[in-house]
Order: sequence, then C-alpha cells, then structure tokens
Amino acid sequence: MLNWGVMSAGGIAYVFCNGMRFTDTGQILAVASRTQSRRDRLVNDFGIPRQYDNYDALLEDEDIDAIYIATIHPLHAEWAIKCAEAGKHLLVEKPISMNHAEAAAMIDAARENDVFLMEAFMYRCHPQIAQVVELIQNGTIGDVRVIRSTFSYRSNFNPQSRIFNREMGGGGILDIGCYTASMTRKMAGAAENKLFLNPVEVKGNGKVGPTGVDHIAAATLKFENGIIGELIAAVECSVGSSVFIYGSEGTITIPSPWLPSSLCRQARGPLPLDTTFPSTKIIVESHQNREPTEITVDVDRDVFTYEADTVANYIAARQAPAMSWDDTLGNMLLLDAWLAEVGVVH
Repeated sequence: MLNWGVMSAGGIAYVFCNGMRFTDTGQILAVASRTQSRRDRLVNDFGIPRQYDNYDALLEDEDIDAIYIATIHPLHAEWAIKCAEAGKHLLVEKPISMNHAEAAAMIDAARENDVFLMEAFMYRCHPQIAQVVELIQNGTIGDVRVIRSTFSYRSNFNPQSRIFNREMGGGGILDIGCYTASMTRKMAGAAENKLFLNPVEVKGNGKVGPTGVDHIAAATLKFENGIIGELIAAVECSVGSSVFIYGSEGTITIPSPWLPSSLCRQARGPLPLDTTFPSTKIIVESHQNREPTEITVDVDRDVFTYEADTVANYIAARQAPAMSWDDTLGNMLLLDAWLAEVGVVH
C-alpha cells in the first residue's frame, strides 16, 4: 500500500482522491494546501487523516511514499525537484512543466534521487489505449496515414482565471493541447511498434488573446514514417474532443479519448464504493465493410484509479511505459515548438 500525499486541494486533486477510493494499491494519507476550506473539503469527504497548511510540511512527513502534485503547472518544477530531494515518488499533473528545460531538470532530480516520476496523462493508463494500439499494430486499418486529435471547451474570457492568465501558465496548448500532442505521438509510434514517435516537423497557427495566451491553436505534424498529425486545442469554443486515426484500409475513431470511463471527473462528492464504471467504445470503419464495428472496452474502475495503479505497479522501475521520461521530454519539445509557432511566450 502506497501512502499518498496530495499537494494542492483544487478540483483535479478532488478528482484524484475520489479515484483512489477504488484501488487497493494505496491510500491518501495527507493533503497540503494553503487554503483551509479546500483542505477541509478533501479531509472531510475522503477521510484523509492528516492535513498541512504548507507544502514543506508534506515533504517532511516520513510516512508519505508518493506525492501527487496538483498545483498550477508553473509550480510543478520547483516542487517536484524538492519532492525528489526528499525521497518522495512523484505523479505530476500534466503538463509536467512549462517547457522542456524544466521537464529535463525534474527528470534529472528523479534519477539522481532514485524516485519514481510520471506525468499524469491518466488516459494513457486506461485499457482503451492498449486496445487501439493493438488494432493499429494488427493492421486493422492498414498503414496509418493521418492522426487527427482535438480537445476543446468553451470558457468565457476572464483575465484573472487560470485559463487566460499567462503567469499561471494559461492557454489551450498547455492546458489541453498537451493531450492531443501526446496521443498523436503515441499512435504514430504504435504504427512502428514503438511506445511513441516524435515529429520531425511542426507547423502551427492560432488566436492569441489580450493576455498573451492562446485561445485557439492548431498544429500540423510530420513524422519520419510519413504520418501526418493534425492537432486542435481551443478554450474559447468547442470544436469537439475526439481522435480519428485514418489508415489506408479504414479508420479508427475514439469518441471519448481523454476521460474514458471517468465518473470521478464529474462527481460533486465521494462516489459510492459500489459504483459501476461505464465501458468505452472504439469505432472501426473498414473500406471492405459497409457497417462500422464497435469494440467495447469494459472496465472495473475509474480512469484516475488506473493512473494511481500504474504508479504502484511500476514504482520499482522508477518510470512507467504509459508515460516514460523520454516520452515526456518528446512531448514537451513538441509543445515548445507549437507555442513558438503560435507566438506564445511564457
């Protein structure tokens, strides 16, 4: 059983604590937040036995094995390095950092202090991803030609909100474009029987708002195997949130790529322990068959539970194949290039 500490008590921390209710690999032992009302909510809703009003106290707790960093991303690098130096294993919310240089420093700290570190792309830990990879590698749609990945939502402009505040790491690319980048690299790699593949060329464009962050951003990627990637991230309008993988013999559609089987993300309180989690579906269309085929992926836990279990299962190896250190570094290089193409400077 891993004893977890949660750093920050915002919305995503609440979701993670909810997901931890459905695992037998660990428990939340402590939460640290400067905001007492948020700490109290987590402590009361999830029965967390310890709470701290500062992050340093969490690091000093000798009973904590692993720390989930759920702060805003400009704080990730500083606290991940401090956690590593304190000998704590790490799950760090996406994006792992503000840029490639910070990510490299965090990974160096994990390596030097012999601790686990994973970027928290929870969807990568869900069995849906393994199923899609298998379909690609089995040649179900022939040779992969184009991967189109979108993630979007509509948010009213507020210069004080995290999404639109440059100092807080705002903008669509860092908030949700990181998902589209990681998915496209994952599937391009699957076509080569690799865990991921980095693009050799990145072209981008977008709409940058008055606070200097991207509201809408698109990118076109070219991979060495000839695959083309199309990415869209938008926070001021909805253009869909899905993944299409186009092959020479058909198409794979992932209707729910980012939050498969998740009830924790929408829950306003602790989910009952007898909760049944919904299956997900993958749609395969073949040029040879008139009717599409639906493949059902059954699950027994939330996607955030799968994420926590992945940490526990691979902690001895110090990194997990769901999101390895090299994978994270490649993704951050892509995000750096995309931001530069759009004209965003953090």
